[in-house]
Amino acid sequence: MLFDRTKFRRRPRLASADFLHTLLAREILDRLTFVSRTFERGLVVGPLTPALREIWSEAAIAWTFASPAGDDGADLAADIDMPFRRAFPLTISINELHLANDPVKALGELRGTLLPDGLFLGAALSSGSLAELADSLLHAEAELSGGAAMRVAPFGDVRRWGDGLSRAGFALPVADEFRITVRYDDLFALLGDLGAMGLRGILTETAPAPRRLFERADAYYRAHHADPDGRLRATFAFAFLSGWAPDATQQRPSKRGSATMRLEDALKAIEDET
Repeated sequence: MLFDRTKFRRRPRLASADFLHTLLAREILDRLTFVSRTFERGLVVGPLTPALREIWSEAAIAWTFASPAGDDGADLAADIDMPFRRAFPLTISINELHLANDPVKALGELRGTLLPDGLFLGAALSSGSLAELADSLLHAEAELSGGAAMRVAPFGDVRRWGDGLSRAGFALPVADEFRITVRYDDLFALLGDLGAMGLRGILTETAPAPRRLFERADAYYRAHHADPDGRLRATFAFAFLSGWAPDATQQRPSKRGSATMRLEDALKAIEDET
């Protein structure tokens, strides 16, 4: 197991640092407006703060929220053994999937919540996220101890997320990437937000870090990843995911070998026309 999921689920301060979740919720609702279908009901899997509840309420959809508080509920990002089987025409997962120990299994469970031809929309951290922090911690630890441990979780790139959708059984899978840069006064302000989000200290096999490691990392961060005004840049990259529960009415790619024209001939015809 790469992640200690019990730590991830204890997020009493999430409402103070839910700006990424609210950004993703708004982006997903914006993308939903481009879908030529009306959804009366939907399932949202992920955290739920007052700000997030307000955003979801802007859509004329009767939402069911799967967001356990504390330690008693199911771990919906990793296990998702929910009683919702083929129950919703729309399911949304907001920024939880990247910390599932088996993301493909988690995607498959999300697909299982959908009615046939139901739509899944999701967002997950992708490669490039917190690259500045990872670089600073790596150099600081190498300087202090001569070695380095993995202290920032690895995130899959957008292509891998797209492959995961296909492996999980989604039809018409699509994955694209969105990046945002957040600026901080110092490394400890960034670490405070990561702790509130449940993203700090969740790797199962990482040794405790002494404070002097973070002090040295802060100095390196300032020297190599700061803007001219001295504030530190932190990159967050997200894979936005969409896919449909399979249904017989959906379009399908043609069978291999069924084309009536060679690609070379088609390209030549276009060239002749232009």
